[in-house]
Amino acid sequence: MRPSKKLKLASLILGSIDDDENFSLFQGYVMNESYFIFLDEGALWLRHVYKVDRVGNTYINGDAGGIILSKQTQGDARVLIESIVDQLSEMDALTFLTDVLLWTPERVDMNLRLDRFQ
Repeated sequence: MRPSKKLKLASLILGSIDDDENFSLFQGYVMNESYFIFLDEGALWLRHVYKVDRVGNTYINGDAGGIILSKQTQGDARVLIESIVDQLSEMDALTFLTDVLLWTPERVDMNLRLDRFQ
């Protein structure tokens, strides 16, 4: 698989919500300078991030929290990430909603608030 031009190797500093003294450092891939994909204990995560000024390819947690893209991930993380990004890039929003999000096992009811785009 060819290396994706959409992904860049980077680091994420992720702090604890209830403890300002503790944080974790993750290595993963940033996309569009705003989205970070990384592995944590076998789960593949997607998070919104902000770039840290004047500190290379380092990011901090953003405003939107994160979602798990895959649990119990195995194999080469970069290959998996590139495959997921490529598949999602080729998919339109309606297909994503109906074929992926709606049929995700263990999905709970959620309000996407799509009316905010009107």
